[in-house]
Amino acid sequence: MTQRVSEYLGVNPAKFEKRGVFDAVIGVDTRLFLDPHLLRRTSVPEFEGSRRQIESYFGNIMTLLRASREEGDRPWKEAHRRLIFRETKGVSIGYGLHSSDGLGIGPRLAYRLLNSAQEIISLGINDPEIFELLGLFEEDFGADRLSDMTIFIIRDKIYSYTERVAGEVGTGRLVDFEKRNVSYKLPLHPNRRGPLLLLPMELLRDLPVALTWEAIDHVVSTNRELRDRINQMIGSAWRNKITKQQIRNLIFSSKDNIESIINAYKESKAREYDFDTDPQGEVLWYYLGQKFGALHPLTIKETSPSDIDELESIVIQIIKQFKKNIEDNGLNEHLYAGRKRRHERFSHLLFFSTADTYCFANNIDINREPNAGSGPVDFKLSRGYRSRILVEVKLSTNTHITSGFEKQLPAYAKSESTGRTIYLIIRVTDSDKQIKNIYKLQREQRKKGKPAPAIWVVDGRLKPTASKRK
Repeated sequence: MTQRVSEYLGVNPAKFEKRGVFDAVIGVDTRLFLDPHLLRRTSVPEFEGSRRQIESYFGNIMTLLRASREEGDRPWKEAHRRLIFRETKGVSIGYGLHSSDGLGIGPRLAYRLLNSAQEIISLGINDPEIFELLGLFEEDFGADRLSDMTIFIIRDKIYSYTERVAGEVGTGRLVDFEKRNVSYKLPLHPNRRGPLLLLPMELLRDLPVALTWEAIDHVVSTNRELRDRINQMIGSAWRNKITKQQIRNLIFSSKDNIESIINAYKESKAREYDFDTDPQGEVLWYYLGQKFGALHPLTIKETSPSDIDELESIVIQIIKQFKKNIEDNGLNEHLYAGRKRRHERFSHLLFFSTADTYCFANNIDINREPNAGSGPVDFKLSRGYRSRILVEVKLSTNTHITSGFEKQLPAYAKSESTGRTIYLIIRVTDSDKQIKNIYKLQREQRKKGKPAPAIWVVDGRLKPTASKRK
């Protein structure tokens, strides 16, 4: 069964919560990132001074670039080398069962970042914080890479933090590891290839401050000339249309623009991710699956299916109970944060958690393989290699539902004897046009005597309150 880190370590989750430790779900990536901006006011002792450590690291790179006379000379090569970051393995965000590694920064991206930094230095700007803001201007440099970069620079502090917390909570899974000539007692990663590293919740955000529009908005709102140029080029709805290259060209045209962005970034009052309300549902799905599984249990008789038909019967029982939980038991309310729909990924994870709970209770194996094969396969219930049921969870707002279903048909016809696909559509819109289109495709395929995936529709729309129904 899917576990949180605390459960894997055999620790009461309350001990993690008391210490403010992020309790990741093993085997499922989060969309949370370590934000270097939050290091300014951290209360965690191991991370005191980490902000200065990052600024010093990038300050040294800027010193090398100022000393460089041409691309490829010794200072330039050393600056380039220092901008190449390997991922720090085992960090409990972006956390997979077989790999918890980030993307890192390779030589090509480092080269582009270096050129941007060189251009900024040529304008007379020497503030090392500009490196954290390069994601606003550079393609392929997003929240994950900024987080990985930060983690790499302060990894010694993460080792120390993990060692202290693991010792305090009393896990028995500690192993001696040597990192950068220092010995640590750290938890063993589930893949048994290295340590499992912990992070404090107060350093995590769903989008780092440096990659939000806050700083750009500030510059545009206070700089009339820049605002007029953007409006002339793109129009008033510039945020929906502008590319990173266009932002780069506009911002880099003036030293004042860059300095304004740096100052706005420094003055930002942004806070860590709100785990109490969990607006993105980053951890909520796990608890909901367990809660509704316990409140509305499901007994499955055929726990050892002998063929694919029996296996499909099990999957359908789980889908029916999930449908009932959504439509009758109030789970639909959690598809929304207030009146705003949560993203489709939340629905994927919610179904996974629900199915995982029911399978565990009935001793049935379940695997989640979001990138299996060539398509976006979401879930696999399997008994042996030649017996698998794939469940694709889609919101009715997904504009690719029909085309995705259509593309699957040829492959589905070849594999029906060993594997089947179920389209599980959660309706969150009043319009059912896309749903009707998929049913039409299914009928046409079956009229030709060819197999087509089964379709299940779950009504996830918010129901009016009793007072509004009167």
